[in-house]
Amino acid sequence: MQLTATMTMIIGLALAFTITGYPRFLQYPMRLWVRGLLIQPFSYALFSLRGQIPDWLSIIVANTLLSISFVHLILALYVYNRKPAKLPLMIAIVATTFIGESLLTYVWPSLYGRICLISILLALMCGLGVKAIYQRVEVITRPEHLVAIMFLVGGLIMLARMLKVPDVGMLSVVASTPMQGIVFTYAALLPVIATSGFLLMCGERLNKHLSRLATLDPLTGVFNRRTMTELAGKAVAASKRHGRALSLLIIDIDHFKRINDQFGHEAGDLALCRFVELVGEVMRESDVFARLGGEEFVVILPDSDERAAVEIAERIRQRLGDSDFSVSGWQVPLRVSIGVGTLGPAISDLETLLRMTDHAMYEAKRNGRNRVVPVSAMHSQSALDFGTRDSPQ
Repeated sequence: MQLTATMTMIIGLALAFTITGYPRFLQYPMRLWVRGLLIQPFSYALFSLRGQIPDWLSIIVANTLLSISFVHLILALYVYNRKPAKLPLMIAIVATTFIGESLLTYVWPSLYGRICLISILLALMCGLGVKAIYQRVEVITRPEHLVAIMFLVGGLIMLARMLKVPDVGMLSVVASTPMQGIVFTYAALLPVIATSGFLLMCGERLNKHLSRLATLDPLTGVFNRRTMTELAGKAVAASKRHGRALSLLIIDIDHFKRINDQFGHEAGDLALCRFVELVGEVMRESDVFARLGGEEFVVILPDSDERAAVEIAERIRQRLGDSDFSVSGWQVPLRVSIGVGTLGPAISDLETLLRMTDHAMYEAKRNGRNRVVPVSAMHSQSALDFGTRDSPQ
């Protein structure tokens, strides 16, 4: 027990030392896990002093601390997986431990009863830990499987323990028996294996977060230009391979420079975020939304011919026109010029699709802004060959 307490304390302190290097969204579940690890050693230390200190310390406080420790570990898993923490249930488990161990120590003294009670409660918490990991729609990673297996094994050991412990003297809990050997071997391995698995879980979550940041525009949260190019290239290849329609929208916010000039760049950032929010309400799940740069955005529309793409573009334009965006109490209209391009005989590759759709968007600006112009509707060949872009605002 003393060895288990020492190992757990060292692991908890080492993890506490490394927490600050992780992003904030991982620090809270890691803090909960660390608290659970740092509480456990005190419980094991009190267990090891059975017979040398009062029973209320070595039995009631020790078991209550062990229960609190497991509660923190389980809460860490719920918070990590963004699930509602079952806080009332956790409080009830701790309260049941304290009250039950008190009654079975002083009112109805029973070693077997105490061990059955704490074993049932620990098995319940192990089951909640397994549920916290597997109750999600994302793919379960190997580190998560590892942590779940450790809690599952712990729950099974606790249930088996109830069948093997006889109702004997108060001090026999520290006696060397095969079942006690299994229990405390598990107690020594849990902080090592489960914490290693939990750290690997956090590492994988961090890698996914960093990978996601590399693909997104930091201000608006939509895909950045590099990612858009990759996704658009794949969409074009899939469209050709399966013979499906594919269209593209290039959207430019009209008079965006005026917003920056009149209200400041912070207002411009708010306008961009509001614009992205409103366009997202119109888009389908299969559509891809990206920021080219500045106030210019791209929407990739799989399985959409030109007619369908124009309808979606018009819905976007109308949704923005009906918005109530304001800055410092001043109503600021969000108007857009949208070019629509579609793969076809005249547009067979991504580069041509982007160029001609961009020309259509500038044709919309030249024709008065706040309108949708498909590539097929451009009136002159010179518009298609337009090489030097103006910058109307």
